[in-house]
Amino acid sequence: MNPACSTPAVAFGKGGTAEIPSEPPVVALLTATGRSALAVVGIDGGSSEKILSRFFRPKGRPIADREDGSVVFGQWGQSADGSLATSVRMPPEDLVVVKRSATSLEIHPHGGLAASSRVLADLEAAGCRRLPWPDWLAATGCSDFGCSGIEVEARVALAAATAPKAAAILCRQLSARPGDERAGAGGRQPGLLESEIDAIRRLAAEGNRAEAVRRVETLLGWAPLGLRLTRPWRVVVAGSPNAGKSSLVNALAGFARSIVAAEPGTTRDLVETRIVLDGWEIDLVDTAGLRDDPASITEQAGIDRAREAALTADLVLRVINGDGCGFSIADGSGENSEKSLPPLIVLSKVDLPSATAPADVPSDAIRTSAVTGEGIDTLAAAIVRRLVPREPGPLDAVPFTPRQVAEIQSLASPSTEARITEARGASFPTSVRRNNPEARGASREGR
Repeated sequence: MNPACSTPAVAFGKGGTAEIPSEPPVVALLTATGRSALAVVGIDGGSSEKILSRFFRPKGRPIADREDGSVVFGQWGQSADGSLATSVRMPPEDLVVVKRSATSLEIHPHGGLAASSRVLADLEAAGCRRLPWPDWLAATGCSDFGCSGIEVEARVALAAATAPKAAAILCRQLSARPGDERAGAGGRQPGLLESEIDAIRRLAAEGNRAEAVRRVETLLGWAPLGLRLTRPWRVVVAGSPNAGKSSLVNALAGFARSIVAAEPGTTRDLVETRIVLDGWEIDLVDTAGLRDDPASITEQAGIDRAREAALTADLVLRVINGDGCGFSIADGSGENSEKSLPPLIVLSKVDLPSATAPADVPSDAIRTSAVTGEGIDTLAAAIVRRLVPREPGPLDAVPFTPRQVAEIQSLASPSTEARITEARGASFPTSVRRNNPEARGASREGR
């Protein structure tokens, strides 16, 4: 699922469980907007089957007589009595309906925009409430499958993750730990992160506070990386005019993104290029050359933007011309940045016969040539190593939203045991209990 829409805030109740509305049923387009082979429209609520029957004529038995999990072929726009049910009197359309349960169904029309729009318009006209898909997922709690708040957040985050390693880490948070046979809501097994948070709660409830705090610290150690899984790192390339910054950006990107010219000062504005290095998404930012005597107001504006960009970067590449002219280490950009990462020093144009490193260039500066390719792979590896010095293993739980981080931080509080007791006795809204067996069980404990 990778819908091309914005991701709104998702609200959760106590314990991170998604709160769901009652009537009317809620509907949403669950696939990306655009042309495809099939689209998926979800409908969830107590009167879902009744509303569906106004528009869908199945081949064979009615939907109400079918078992959960049934896949039913039929026509949309024609009711059971054979009359056209849509207000615009469009001809019937072949499609498939999947009966997840009596209250949750999926409608699979053709993937064109017109087909899914027609289904959604009909359902809205019948009284259903349309939601953006992340809100629908949070509202239904994955319906009768009893998904937790963390699972909903992981699915929303997966839709925003575009780099392979970020997606893999998020998928692992949804996967059960090997050998963990504990069943949660609806017979499902909790994912890595949910399982680890549950384990910490149990340790605290049993009085093993030291181990609980240790595991909280381990989780929080992964939080800086987890919070970046849905947005790219920002790497700013800074240096003097004609230092080879644009050529370096093009070499890392693998195509000519920035204009390269022999004249200094060609780049006047920020030029951003999104790339993937070793499975991580990075925004490379080419900037105007830094010097104290700009030739014009326009160039000065470019220099100001370059310095501002460096101050907000995750990492700065300080590019030094291989001929040793025009730049000093002390003249760089980003030295006042609040970011803790030190800059990477890059020596460019080392293929030139006159290339000689300035005396104050560190011995670990990365020697590169955009012409011959020397040092480009080394630089790419160094960028990733600086941004992600340590990657989580396949069994490491990684928090990836501010809500999760706040919840985990609260587990290390001395009052954790009291909150656990309170949560066990908390009452859950009826709508949550309908779709979350885990919540039903907690409510019974409270009574």
